Amino acid sequence: MIRSKRAVAAIIPAVLLLSTCNSSTSPAGNNIDSITGDLDLYDGGTWIIDSDIDNITGSICIGGNTTLQISNATLTFALTEDLQYGIYLEDNARIEISSSTIQSADKMWEFELRDNAVIEVSDSYLINHSAVKLFDNTVLTGANTLIEELRMDNHGAATINNCEIYPNMQFFFSPGSALEFPDSYTPVNYLQDYTALGGWKLDMTASTAQGWQVDVKPLTDITIQNSEDVTLALWSDGSVSDSIHLVNPDGIPTSFTVTEFGSIVNVVNTEVYFINMYLKDNDNLIVTGEESGGAYSYNTKFLEIVLSGNASLTLYNSHVFGQLFHTNGNATVTVHNCLIGSDDPEDPINSELGIKDNARGYAFDCDISNSDIVINGTSILELTNCIYDSSRVYISDQGQLIVH
Repeated sequence: MIRSKRAVAAIIPAVLLLSTCNSSTSPAGNNIDSITGDLDLYDGGTWIIDSDIDNITGSICIGGNTTLQISNATLTFALTEDLQYGIYLEDNARIEISSSTIQSADKMWEFELRDNAVIEVSDSYLINHSAVKLFDNTVLTGANTLIEELRMDNHGAATINNCEIYPNMQFFFSPGSALEFPDSYTPVNYLQDYTALGGWKLDMTASTAQGWQVDVKPLTDITIQNSEDVTLALWSDGSVSDSIHLVNPDGIPTSFTVTEFGSIVNVVNTEVYFINMYLKDNDNLIVTGEESGGAYSYNTKFLEIVLSGNASLTLYNSHVFGQLFHTNGNATVTVHNCLIGSDDPEDPINSELGIKDNARGYAFDCDISNSDIVINGTSILELTNCIYDSSRVYISDQGQLIVH
């Protein structure tokens, strides 16, 4: 099983492609048996990896009609922070993976395709906090493979047979779309095709989805109905100024409508297991969740909340489960009576309360046990009457932690 309801890899927003790649360099020869620093393949040839490579300390970057073949090998990225390295394809590049495992030792890594790139993968594992992202007319064909997360953005197409995946459908929905997902955790045939409208295509045959994520951008009008194990990601347009009450009780189908993010989202008889929120610019949002009885027990659960720019969020009575709950730029986040991290003592935790750049964070009466507290730049985090006994605290630059 890729992803259980108590072991969730957070969904990370798209980042810039090829941030460390250099299209002007390629190594000598055609067989690759070690990778130190970035591996840049842009010569239009075919490259081969057919043996294990551990402790990869750079990104694999492929472009210019170049092909990389990986067979009977295990590749392990050695990351010190999430998304530090990954595999990036552009400009008609191609990667063929068979009977192999690509993974990280701990942190998140990504596999990103743009500009008509192609990935063919069979009998393989893309695991350990990974995300495969398809953009710009890219194509994935998979068979008998475990793909931890598949992110579908505009113009990407995926055809998979007998695979296990976590589909993350990004951004493109025609006005008035109604989505109804098949059962999770059981092999299904499923087709969703928006190519005629300039969007993505997902074609699953005898494949298992470990839940479903739907990302909703502003100006979207969408209905999600009669489904289970759904994560709903709400993206703001940067001008939200509102208050909202959100309830997504664990394991119980519910119905509600969200209009506060510049979009219309109708949820009908659907189990929304997690909600993500992405705020930016001058957003000013107050979110009130619902307690379910008992200390730090809630009917409102978030997997990820991200703020940037001058955004401001005040959050009450909620459980933030996920790996990132961070604030960048000059943003401000204030949380009251919340749990940040897992409520299951047997579940490994990699949750983070991150206050970064010049942001400000304030937590009152919260449980932040077993989570990472990350403070950097000139940011300040103040904790008042909070439980944080087992937290791991990382402070760098001129960051400050103030405890009352």
